[in-house]
Amino acid sequence: MTHGDVETTPPLDRAGAFTALERAVRWWGADVPEDPGVGELAQLLDEIVERLHADQGNDHSQSAAKLLAQAAEALRAVARLGSLLPVISLWHLRAALRKEADARGQLASQSDPQPAASLL
Repeated sequence: MTHGDVETTPPLDRAGAFTALERAVRWWGADVPEDPGVGELAQLLDEIVERLHADQGNDHSQSAAKLLAQAAEALRAVARLGSLLPVISLWHLRAALRKEADARGQLASQSDPQPAASLL
């Protein structure tokens, strides 16, 4: 199943989940560096959350910001785990992908499913 150009079914492995997260963060307008770490992706999501929070009058943006903040927290959990507990890390990566897809869904319920240009 896809939502726009992003899969909503979480990838089965860590590499696939990480690649999907990179694409998702780019969709939100972030300039993702080459070969980013999980902490860098969390930081980029935090920046996107700040931009969305700036759009106080838009309930969809506020809902999306809350979901992206949860995705960023899941990524920070992965960063804290490092190479320990790979199954738990993968669970957090998948949770981050689900939260991002839900956030995108919040914006899709508006007339324009792309993040507002003024936010980027």
